[in-house]
Amino acid sequence: MALQTKNSPFYELTETAILGTDRKPLNRILASGDLGQTISDLSLQDSTSISQAPERVLIDQLTTLSIARKAGSHAKVFSAEMIVCPAETQAKVSERSLALLVQILALETKGSELRPSKMVAEWLTFCAEAEQRVPEEFVPRLLGLGKNISELHPLIEKCCGEHFAWLLDLNQEWRSSYKKHDYSNQDTTQHIERLTNTFETAEQKERYLALLALREMAPAEALKLLSASFERESFDSKIVFLKALSTGLGLHDEPFLEDVALQDRRKEVRTQAASQLCLIPSRYRERMIARADQYLNYDSKNKQFVVTLPEKLDDSMSRDGIVDNLSIDSRLGQKATWLCQILSLVPTSHWQKKFSLSAKEILRIATASSEWSLALTLALMNSAAKFDEVDIQQAILECSEIHLTDSQSGLLLLKALPHAMLENLILQKLPSWSRASEQAPRLDLWYYLEQVDFNWSEHFTREILKFIIKECREKVPVFGHTFYSNASIFALRMHISAGELIEQIAINSEMTDVYRRNALERMSDTVKLRYEIFQSFKSNKQVSTSTKGTKQ
Repeated sequence: MALQTKNSPFYELTETAILGTDRKPLNRILASGDLGQTISDLSLQDSTSISQAPERVLIDQLTTLSIARKAGSHAKVFSAEMIVCPAETQAKVSERSLALLVQILALETKGSELRPSKMVAEWLTFCAEAEQRVPEEFVPRLLGLGKNISELHPLIEKCCGEHFAWLLDLNQEWRSSYKKHDYSNQDTTQHIERLTNTFETAEQKERYLALLALREMAPAEALKLLSASFERESFDSKIVFLKALSTGLGLHDEPFLEDVALQDRRKEVRTQAASQLCLIPSRYRERMIARADQYLNYDSKNKQFVVTLPEKLDDSMSRDGIVDNLSIDSRLGQKATWLCQILSLVPTSHWQKKFSLSAKEILRIATASSEWSLALTLALMNSAAKFDEVDIQQAILECSEIHLTDSQSGLLLLKALPHAMLENLILQKLPSWSRASEQAPRLDLWYYLEQVDFNWSEHFTREILKFIIKECREKVPVFGHTFYSNASIFALRMHISAGELIEQIAINSEMTDVYRRNALERMSDTVKLRYEIFQSFKSNKQVSTSTKGTKQ
């Protein structure tokens, strides 16, 4: 862009700046070309509508022109009207609610362990339930915060009102981030096309989410898409995408899992494919049951299991996902580890039917078999986690000889348990101090809670909090490092009703155990913040409802 020509607007404006607006008024600028016309238009608009001082107008024009020059294009004056955001119909959140959101966001900048995105999601959930929205000036901040957190997108859309779609149209970056998940106005064909395009072009996380969404609405299309790209995928991607097939898993997936995924050169991929195939009545499950029947039988006369170990790991076993050097438990030998893997892939209901035994009887006989009890017990726990069979799960939980946190198989089952069953198990860990003969209890409920991530029910929350309140008043409370490390995280999982009890926790500056005091303070502060958010929306909704009733 030429700068030195005397006819250029930049030269004209520079000369005016040097000589001063008194000696060279702005209205003497010559309009030359598009850029000159732009400056003339600006001069006219500034002088007539804004009534600014000539010096101020000159600075604005030079600034505009400089930016245009650096961008490599001329400034333009648009005669068309800007698209105005549609009028909002939802009421704004209260100042109190908004201030609490700002407080949550401030935690993120401090590197807090509270995982603010979870608290933001809870705030947005309350906001959506109250049918309220954030103020329009706050919408850009919320869009920027959530652009890379796809789980928040539906909530952000609900809580930003009309400004959500309006700002997305004006910002390419936000449009790219949010529109991937906005299919509400598209028909099924368009939806599938968008998901397919995302799977073919996006990063791994977005591809996984697209495949998962496609499995929910068009399982066959998702399988076809994965089949076409599977051989080109990385080792990690193969495992991640195979997990997506758990949604809508059925016999229609067997040919791909059996003939493609189970033939992969990586054992980890074959193991993942095997874990999917054993969940459906497939050829694979029939092979595993037939194989397991060779190694486990029942002596009804002596009421014990008869175990035969595999002599070697042949090619067919390797192909079916049995791993040579898998570490299940250091106490198991190599052949016992092969046996444990095979039995883990067979549902306990098969043995119940074959041996005419209940799940509880099978577990009792397995634990009583001194030589093979470990391999059989671990296999039963793995099977109970995989096949979600309630009978064997309940039998394992009732067995006093089994502590789930003592093995990887037990932890796997712990994480697979239904939440109601899990809560009942942990509540049983609370000590009963009233019995005179009570010994020091195995108080590992904090470790159990550390291993699982779920939203606590109201009853469970109150029972745990009542125990914490009681222990805070004891001279020698039962907490420990696991509780101290996870106090804030536990507070995030508690039911919102925890706010009604949290004030009963006794915390004082004279508490000698600084770790306990800090943990209790973090837990208390988190619960109070969450409860205050809940109350702010509850009270605001009541006021809004009352106002509507008055108007009517």
